[in-house]
Amino acid sequence: MQGFHYDRLNRIAKTEKPYRGTTNRFPLGDRKQNLKNFYVREENGVIVFDVTCGTRWQSTIITKEEYDAERAMGKSNVHAFTHSTPHEYIRYEHPVHILGTVRPDGFFEFNAEGNYAYGQGEKRFLSDYSAGWFNNDSRRGGMIWTIRDQSGYKRIMPIFKGLKLSTDGRMTSKDEYVVIGKKVDRKVGREVLAGYEHFYKVSETMCKAMDREAFLRTAKEVIDEHKHGKAFEAAEALRNEAPLDAMILYAVALDVGRIQQQVAHPQWAHTEPIEVFDNLKRHLTKRVYKEHRGVFKDIRYGVNEAYPPSIWGYEVEVNGEIVQQY
Repeated sequence: MQGFHYDRLNRIAKTEKPYRGTTNRFPLGDRKQNLKNFYVREENGVIVFDVTCGTRWQSTIITKEEYDAERAMGKSNVHAFTHSTPHEYIRYEHPVHILGTVRPDGFFEFNAEGNYAYGQGEKRFLSDYSAGWFNNDSRRGGMIWTIRDQSGYKRIMPIFKGLKLSTDGRMTSKDEYVVIGKKVDRKVGREVLAGYEHFYKVSETMCKAMDREAFLRTAKEVIDEHKHGKAFEAAEALRNEAPLDAMILYAVALDVGRIQQQVAHPQWAHTEPIEVFDNLKRHLTKRVYKEHRGVFKDIRYGVNEAYPPSIWGYEVEVNGEIVQQY
């Protein structure tokens, strides 16, 4: 993250004028791009730089007395919502959105707050000021940084709160971390799914043999018969007794194959019975596995080590504790 090197920011702070109306806000590059800047502050006796990009709105519930007082002072960022019961009074603010802090040790610390701490624009901004790319990857746990070097070796790094990356261009982490993934133990998996073997076999055979019209007629009858009950529980009870009925109810409960939409509006979507079965089998097997943690074996990846996408997710461990990936 050489664009955020401490010496560079320190030089800008000493040679550039701060933005009008401030004493500690400076441009990172083009002065006209005034949403990409940094703030200078003192921390434990040393100068540090808070890097910002973009803006965020923040709302705070206040009392009626606070609302009346602030309105009397002419403030326009407080609003009353009297159509609700009880009445609500809210203050809207535009706080500085800090992406990270650069300290003299030569590292950029990720410390953004909020559920949507790094949006698409912020990730593009971070990529422009560093080597590699920042992006979100749901099958790798969330926000990651990745690059492929000249030898073709791919490096992947999870981005979590407190991560410190070097600003010397090497993109090295100050702290050791471990990425923990999961792999299905096939032997245990077969044991767990043993109770579903008959259900899968029979319902797959029936779905292959039925045409779509017959399947939808059956689906409508099953859905109407159980429309006042819990679909998943009903499917569990019928799994071995009536596999096709159970498959339809599982599909309803897990919202698979748009089966209810197909029954109500056959012309809107065209999915063959075997496609519904295949989709349902994937979803149901995944659910069963997640309910039996013994099915999984942990696989651990070290710093900068590439790790494959996984539907089972990842955890990041730092100093023996699990941290939250952005």
